[in-house]
Amino acid sequence: DTFFVLKIPVLQLALNPIANRDVITYALRPPTPAKQEAGEEGLQFYYEGALKSWDDLEQLEFPDLTSPEFEQSAREYLDRGQEYYKILMTRVGMSAAYLAIGMEDFFLKMYDDPRFIREVLRRYTEFSAAAVRRAFELGFDAVWTSDDVAGKNGAFWSPAMFKEIVWPEVARVADAFHDTGMTWIYHSDGDMHAVLPDLLDFGIHAFNPIEPQCMDIRELRDTYPDLVLLGNVDVDLLSRGEPAQVRDIVRGLLEDLGPRGRYAITSGNSIARYCHLENIHAMINAIDEFGWLSPVSS
Repeated sequence: DTFFVLKIPVLQLALNPIANRDVITYALRPPTPAKQEAGEEGLQFYYEGALKSWDDLEQLEFPDLTSPEFEQSAREYLDRGQEYYKILMTRVGMSAAYLAIGMEDFFLKMYDDPRFIREVLRRYTEFSAAAVRRAFELGFDAVWTSDDVAGKNGAFWSPAMFKEIVWPEVARVADAFHDTGMTWIYHSDGDMHAVLPDLLDFGIHAFNPIEPQCMDIRELRDTYPDLVLLGNVDVDLLSRGEPAQVRDIVRGLLEDLGPRGRYAITSGNSIARYCHLENIHAMINAIDEFGWLSPVSS
């Protein structure tokens, strides 16, 4: 099996005119040696990561990004979506690392065996850095990295642990962005107030999804006027709210943030399968209705 997404973006190309999307994304997920189990509504959850010791690291096998198979699949994707903004989606490596080790074991090893954690992170970030460079060579417009490093109550690790263990490995990926000039869109759920300044020092250009339950997007805009912000429509509202409520939220976001630019409105998490379709339509319709308020509204 390949790690590459080989599917032609048929669904994206069909959805884009309906949802006023102007992007296509190519998902290049690094390997995650862990068991998965289906939860409610078929959602897949990782558990029981396989990397428990140094001997287990041989299970961590990465795809060859110089292979003809990868280049063919990526170029096919790019060719089909020429008129769209083309994003390669991958991970920096933190999320993949803690899923591959197991959340509890990862947190314990941050203290008991930080050298092991750094080695796993090194391998993931080397892959991610290579992905950024290949994205540049192939002609992608941006790279979107998805690594959750915070929950609603704050960052997963202390500032000292970020500084001593995590950031030295992340710097490898940042160097790839700097060397290529690729646009870096960074995704993490949760309260990212403590982490965001470090990510800005690394050079991220855009930040997503800005969960409204723990981050005030208007405050972020005032604090970071040059940072592109994406998101902030509450996924819980999209899942359990009413279309009129969705319309009001979208209107408020576009009225307050739109005139200042550097904002793209979308979910404050994702468009999950449990979101109500009528609320998704309400968000799309409200963007159509009030999008004139924003230079970049969808």
